[in-house]
Amino acid sequence: MEGPSGNSPEGPFFFPPPNLRETVGFVSLVRLITLPSALLCSLCVTDVAVAAEFGDVELSAYALGSWPRDLDIFNQEMMVPASIRDSFGAGLKIGLFPAALRRMVGLEIDSNIHGGAISFPNVANGRVNETGRSDLLVSNTTFNLVLRYPNGTVRPYIGMGLGWSRGTLLNPNIAGRDDNDFDTAHALAHQFLGGAQILLNPKVFLFGEYRYFLSDYHWEGLSIDFRTHYGLVGAGLRF
Repeated sequence: MEGPSGNSPEGPFFFPPPNLRETVGFVSLVRLITLPSALLCSLCVTDVAVAAEFGDVELSAYALGSWPRDLDIFNQEMMVPASIRDSFGAGLKIGLFPAALRRMVGLEIDSNIHGGAISFPNVANGRVNETGRSDLLVSNTTFNLVLRYPNGTVRPYIGMGLGWSRGTLLNPNIAGRDDNDFDTAHALAHQFLGGAQILLNPKVFLFGEYRYFLSDYHWEGLSIDFRTHYGLVGAGLRF
């Protein structure tokens, strides 16, 4: 039998019957759709597996109390004892604990803010029975290196942090000084910390933490070595 071109079925220009051409076309279409879909699904499964093995990401919010140490303050060329009021504030932190480090070592980015007040005897330039006063606003951002116990319902941890702090005098009343309503000093800061997490379930936890924080603020004609104890209570989510 000769094909439409006059050649035999074995010739180079053989055309299959229409029903055979439809079958071949359908099979090719199925292959065209199936192979990329299988590849895409394989990539998605791989991404999920890699994310699961990457480690723990923790997002936490907390309330804090600040109990500063009363230290000397430098006021207009004189050192005098100062009193710093206790205060309260709040903060946020996000941490990463890689699976490659067995989720024992992690890095946190932490930011918080709290109030306070400073008062001290103002005896600069021969003054007598005067008191310098100012409200104080402290905001801190630190990077914390944390070592923790990764298993169990209660997970203790310790760490240390390095970052920067901003101390702002609000409405200061210090005679002999050119006071502004807002006077901000920026400084390096570091801290030491320890605490524990209590797991409510694999994704939710509570925590309590103690910190000892250090920073030195230098305003115009006024400076202080700020040292405070922080107590934190908060909750977090693990992803």
